[in-house]
Amino acid sequence: WFPDLINKLNCVRGSNYENWMTTEGFEPYYLFGNAEDCCEKWYPALGSDCPEQGRAVNPEAEDEPWHSAPYSMQNYYFPDFETNNCGFGWDYPAWMGHSGYEKHYLSRIGDECCSKFFPTVGNCPQEHTQQLDYHWTPYEDNIYNLDDMPITYNHTYYPDLNAGTCVNGTDYDKWMASDVDFIRLYLFKKLKGCCTHWFTSFDLDGCMNNVIQGVYDIEPCPTNRPECNHNASITNITDHRLGMWYPDLDAYMCKHDRQTPEWMLDEGYTEWYLF
Repeated sequence: WFPDLINKLNCVRGSNYENWMTTEGFEPYYLFGNAEDCCEKWYPALGSDCPEQGRAVNPEAEDEPWHSAPYSMQNYYFPDFETNNCGFGWDYPAWMGHSGYEKHYLSRIGDECCSKFFPTVGNCPQEHTQQLDYHWTPYEDNIYNLDDMPITYNHTYYPDLNAGTCVNGTDYDKWMASDVDFIRLYLFKKLKGCCTHWFTSFDLDGCMNNVIQGVYDIEPCPTNRPECNHNASITNITDHRLGMWYPDLDAYMCKHDRQTPEWMLDEGYTEWYLF
């Protein structure tokens, strides 16, 4: 038994260990007569998942996770960028499992995935249940063969900290999309990802059940309905702005009466005075 430090990241049994493991000073630390000693030395955090039950592979064998008989038969922690958290299973994106990407994106230990990709997320990883069925099934509902597939919309969600929930729309503050880090932190493609990231400790169910409908610059089309036309959701920008809240600076109050001062409707002022 020896630790596979490159591919399996687990203890494996075989004769294809690295030659240097047999040299003086290394053998007692890398070659073992039983799996228990190997696991205790190298992978105690894996618990019952150590040792690896599959065959040992050569160190240079790339693509092991994805090309295993023929799909991956091992569960890995991986970054789920749609929910901004680490998932667990063999339903990771295909590209994460080949061409050497598996060394960076797949891990057998949840804390390694979280510390690398989502160090500020408190409830990471988001799942630990071992996947035993087909790699594509965990997030799909059971659907009869003759039923239409559900429409999947290309929605955008962002947190509204004052409201304690997420908003469905693209009318977020511009700084939320000002760089890659802000986009990952504030913009989500699924409501669950937004609510889980921002409101788990506050009121996760309240966030999921009270999503605010915002405004889209372009109406989102279903990702699986190519015949959809991308139409602008706002056809009369002035009328839209008249329907927004504005501050009455003389009365020291906010109003929603379509009597917005004309200068507040001009570009450059709207983002500061209309809500």
